[in-house]
Amino acid sequence: MNLSRTALALALSSSLLLAACSGSDEPEESTDTRSTAADNGSEAGSDTTDSGEQSGSTGDAADASGDAADASGAGSSGDAAGSTGDAADSTGDAVGSTGDAGESTAGPTDDDGTVTAPPQGAGVISVEEAEKVAAELMRQAAQSQNADPEEAAELNESAFAGSELRAAVAATSLREVGIEPVIDYHPTGPNVLAISRDDGESPAFMVVQTVPESGLPELHLMTSEDGGENWKIGWSAPMLAGTEVGTFAPRSEGSTVIREGKAGLSNYPSYVVDLLFKILDYPFAEERPDFRTNDYGPQVRKAADEQAASVSEQASLTQEHSLRSGTLRTIELADGSALMFPVLERKSTFDVKDGMILKPPTAFAHFAEDDTITDSAEMTTLVFLAVHVRADGGDPEVIAAREQVVGGTGS
Repeated sequence: MNLSRTALALALSSSLLLAACSGSDEPEESTDTRSTAADNGSEAGSDTTDSGEQSGSTGDAADASGDAADASGAGSSGDAAGSTGDAADSTGDAVGSTGDAGESTAGPTDDDGTVTAPPQGAGVISVEEAEKVAAELMRQAAQSQNADPEEAAELNESAFAGSELRAAVAATSLREVGIEPVIDYHPTGPNVLAISRDDGESPAFMVVQTVPESGLPELHLMTSEDGGENWKIGWSAPMLAGTEVGTFAPRSEGSTVIREGKAGLSNYPSYVVDLLFKILDYPFAEERPDFRTNDYGPQVRKAADEQAASVSEQASLTQEHSLRSGTLRTIELADGSALMFPVLERKSTFDVKDGMILKPPTAFAHFAEDDTITDSAEMTTLVFLAVHVRADGGDPEVIAAREQVVGGTGS
């Protein structure tokens, strides 16, 4: 399968992969399954994935071994299908459009000097200030990845909020055992794609795109709980190869935040999240909903199947997902469709059979402070997704994905 390097450093790595043995402290076999691939500059390929799905991703694929639970990061790319299951074959460069050409101010005029249509609204923050805020937050975020633990903790609190803060704290902790963050908060040239319209409600949002020197573009959702006065990064994920953001309303006019209901969308945002559960929960449902995941879904399912098979004699695996509180954030695009930025919480549970011992990988052992499991083990992973929800009846589509292990318990 052809997968982009940044696109695949993903959560397949963040699930709990356990080496297992019976009555011994030594594992019988390795369950390492990390894969990497070249960058997204090569021609798209087509590989068959599980359940007859086809991938249409970019980059030359290559397999590599490693402890898959010891990394977290970006989603993979190129998942295609017909009318059921995960579909893809998205086209277009992985870049966003601000829709700012000809941004209007109050009372624009035509050639005769006649006042034409006024702006539909105003962004919660000016474009100039938004660019300054984005640049400063990205600078702090990038610095946090290289600072010593004490300074990193201060930078994390300053730059991040909510789920992104929890992920950043976990990533900082994992650096102590040699596990580097996969997300690349690129500190220069952030592009503010959208500013939420001032509707008198909170939180307010900015959608920002950065382009690391290596890898796919990354999206960031910046949030303000006080009407645009103070901002932090609340969500980040690399885009999947072959996807595009689309065009938002002019930033000066602001983009509508769909805070309740579904506006003109084909599906309620909460229903779209329910569909994601059906795709990702393990054991998997026999039928999958119509949903384009650009290979993210097949990669997660493949990893779960391999994990379950590798420990089937020692333990049983279940994976359940839930929506993190306050993360059903939906911002309208200019064409009436919208982008959602949900954060899911995955609980991967291994129930150990009598007389068996599971040897956890480094990330799990670090959080659980236990290197042998005889009863049960649970890994907590945050799943950051950007989902395009259409207004024309088309299938929802995952355009960005990232996973981060944030905790583990076991006995």
